[in-house]
Amino acid sequence: MLEYAIFWGCTIPARFPFMEKSIRLVLDELGVKLFDIEGATCCPTKSIIKIGDELTWYATAARNIALVEKMGMDLLIPCNGCYSVLKEATTELKINHELRNEINEILANEGLEYTGNLHIKHLIEALYDDIGIETIKNHIVLPVDGMNIAVHYGCHMIRPSSAIHFDDPNHPTKFDILVELLGAKSVDFPTKMLCCGNDLSNADDPADSVALSREKILEVQEIADAMTMVCPACFTQFDSKQYLMQKSGEKLHMPIVYFTELMGLAFGINPSELGMDMHRVETDSFIETFHERSKHLRIAKKYFDIASLRRCYECAACVDDCPVTKIIPRFEPNRIIGDVLNGKLDEVVKSPNIWYCTNCYTCYELCPQKFGMVKVFDCLKHISKERGTAPDTYKGGFKMFMDTGKLGEPTAMRKKLKLPEPPKSGAEELKKMMELITERKKSESKSESKSESKMESSDNADEDEQKTGE
Repeated sequence: MLEYAIFWGCTIPARFPFMEKSIRLVLDELGVKLFDIEGATCCPTKSIIKIGDELTWYATAARNIALVEKMGMDLLIPCNGCYSVLKEATTELKINHELRNEINEILANEGLEYTGNLHIKHLIEALYDDIGIETIKNHIVLPVDGMNIAVHYGCHMIRPSSAIHFDDPNHPTKFDILVELLGAKSVDFPTKMLCCGNDLSNADDPADSVALSREKILEVQEIADAMTMVCPACFTQFDSKQYLMQKSGEKLHMPIVYFTELMGLAFGINPSELGMDMHRVETDSFIETFHERSKHLRIAKKYFDIASLRRCYECAACVDDCPVTKIIPRFEPNRIIGDVLNGKLDEVVKSPNIWYCTNCYTCYELCPQKFGMVKVFDCLKHISKERGTAPDTYKGGFKMFMDTGKLGEPTAMRKKLKLPEPPKSGAEELKKMMELITERKKSESKSESKSESKMESSDNADEDEQKTGE
């Protein structure tokens, strides 16, 4: 079991306790034990305290770390600002022995000593590097499939690079990988690494602090279902201040989801237990879309291995080799597979486009895993046939086979060519075999219906519980 001392900072416990709740719930699910730090204070924030008194800034940071060193465990931080402050302070104290000695003289009055032997981990860093992708994957019960998520790293998760080394400061990837591990798509956008503007609140006109957040919200609301982050200051910018912008008449709507809330949803934790109803910008629409797509994907899972389907969609290497796409541009096999992953199975099987796959096996032969899009389209056609939405030409051919056991009857041309009579057809025997198969399918269908009914009852119970919580 992993154990961490956790530094909550000031803002999470005071303003956003639902963040603390989601962190505790998710890490508990992952088997991580957290220990609160008795006597901890503000980190302290750089934009106010360091500017006011640099020695006080270093001494306060060192005191917080010394308290954790006394506990004898690594430090976990779920706030970008606190993480950057404590990492930056330890980097300076490591090389500035004169400053460290001065601070230890001050700390000695409390019986504390700063040694600098502590490992300081950001929450994303701990999830990715310590807990690990496989462990997280094993706890996912409701993948966030089909959801487009805009990841906001925030400046202080990865900067300054002289103090923080767990990801690239300009082109980070670990947060995106964790989001996509949950099943979502991490969408790219030009302002991704742009500052949220929180520190502009200290300027003459606090209204200026919304300028940067407004730009990013306007950009991502066109491409994303929600924005996620691991920083209470950034959350204030995108949730609380977005709410104020909405109230003043601005047409903004971008649900803001703290990352462990997103993890909690994927782990099957009820949104009300995570406290998602406590955000300023409503998250109901996001949660409703998440549950709706989860239901659609549950149906898709009856027919497809979703992991294999996603790999096929993300690979797309054979798309340009499909002979049909070269003459019929409206046939977009990769987009169709993406629609299935996005919970649009019902729409896909009604579309005539799935019948443009000619079963030529070009994609299969080019596929390194011998999966090939042809397997997907065979299955989609089968679902379409079962639901009665197949083209009339297909229905006619299938009916002829069921009635006669053949797809055509001999004509007078055989006599003209002086060919012998064809052998007797086994159509009657085939019909009897088909009757047995039909009976077996009916029996299997009854079992599946009972299972689906139980699952639906469970879903309804979850929804009722959510409504009760609200």
